[in-house]
Amino acid sequence: MLDDELQSALDRRAAKGTFRQLTVYPTVPSSSSSIASTSSQPPLVDFSSNDYLSLATSSRVRSDFVSIVTSNTALSSQLGSAGSRLLDGNSSIHESIERDLTAHFASSSAGLLFNSGYEANVSLLSTLPQPKDVVIYDELVHASVHDGLRRSRVPGHLRIAFRHNSVDHLREILNGLRNDGTLSAGSSSTGSGRNVWLAVESVYSMDGDVCPLRALLDTMSEYVEDARICAVVDEAHSTALYGSRGRGLVNALGLQDDPRIAARLMTFGKAWGASGAIVLCSKVARHYLINYARPLIFSTALGYPQLASILASFNSIQDGTAELAARKTFSNSRRLVDGIEAVIRSRRSGARRSVALPPHLKPSQQPRNAGKGEDDFVAWSMQQPSPIIPLLTAEARDLAAHLRASGLLARPICYPTVPKGEDRVRVCVHADNTTEDIDRLIESVRQWVSEGDKHHAGIRTAGSGRHTLTLASKL
Repeated sequence: MLDDELQSALDRRAAKGTFRQLTVYPTVPSSSSSIASTSSQPPLVDFSSNDYLSLATSSRVRSDFVSIVTSNTALSSQLGSAGSRLLDGNSSIHESIERDLTAHFASSSAGLLFNSGYEANVSLLSTLPQPKDVVIYDELVHASVHDGLRRSRVPGHLRIAFRHNSVDHLREILNGLRNDGTLSAGSSSTGSGRNVWLAVESVYSMDGDVCPLRALLDTMSEYVEDARICAVVDEAHSTALYGSRGRGLVNALGLQDDPRIAARLMTFGKAWGASGAIVLCSKVARHYLINYARPLIFSTALGYPQLASILASFNSIQDGTAELAARKTFSNSRRLVDGIEAVIRSRRSGARRSVALPPHLKPSQQPRNAGKGEDDFVAWSMQQPSPIIPLLTAEARDLAAHLRASGLLARPICYPTVPKGEDRVRVCVHADNTTEDIDRLIESVRQWVSEGDKHHAGIRTAGSGRHTLTLASKL
């Protein structure tokens, strides 16, 4: 029977400790919030969601959403789009949002909405690279990039991973491709040469580290003519957070006009506080996706409530409200990292429990203060930890349970989501987390580390006692 076979596979996964299941934990943005819980469990302070700027819970964004819906006949008269973009799901609202967002991000000539970042990445990587092309990608890129590449027409031997954020390994790969003739194969005066793609994320979702994009692009230029370099930058975790008015990491690095960047993916389901995504690309690439991207062609278009939520958050992003929230988010990140560093330094040598931070979060010698100007914010934000703070520990599930008992929600991330030996509790900070929330989290981690030693000592003492009693009974 099918169910028996499926259950057997699930049992094997559970036995290995890799079983996944859905959970519901009522949350509030901060300990000062007074949102009523619909369950018997008191709500937990949110240190888990990707709502970095707290726009998803913003009263101003909710108010703007209502105003947008009620003031627009098209938005208020229909909920679902009722069809794919190529049939009846397209509308003047979809197209106006694409034009407005393309103008806002100012790095391309066209934009195309997708239902999610996942669908957008699958569409980009399965469609745009041509059969003769080479795709080089960071080994830690999102699963959607891997899935897109598997569906692409690029042969497996021309889809090559490089070590995470390693400029040196990228150079080593390119040098090998040049030496074995791969880079020059197919080149001719007719322009039918090989494109070389680079697939990266701006900020990585599990480690929270930033891509060295400029260095990677410049390394590509050492081996490939710029006209043949096609970088795809997934800005899921930098949209609305980095850059001037939330325009992303590419903008923060001043690379928005770089012709080597073929496409950017900006998503609305994280710091933007809504859902959906937009691909920023050339007009030709946009038309190509419309004709060949199966996730777009065969999916119902974004519904009108989703469009209204995108516009509602866009108001806060355009007028600078979100940038003020980003300042608070980055300040919270800095406070948390400094606090966890103090916990690590105070840990007793040989302690049973431990937490660690990845190397990119070691104390920085860079200045941490900035003025109030927009340019100062962009430079200052690049010197701060991202809102994603991984607490590396072999006992991630136990630490997460301890945090929940303290009224704090941060999720354990374990194999197979991350490689073996790299389990962590993934902490995400938000604009609405208070300094008291941050300090409470730091103290809870400190308690967990120190209580592990007490518990371990208690086991040793109890064990010695039982052994003594056993000997006494034998005498």
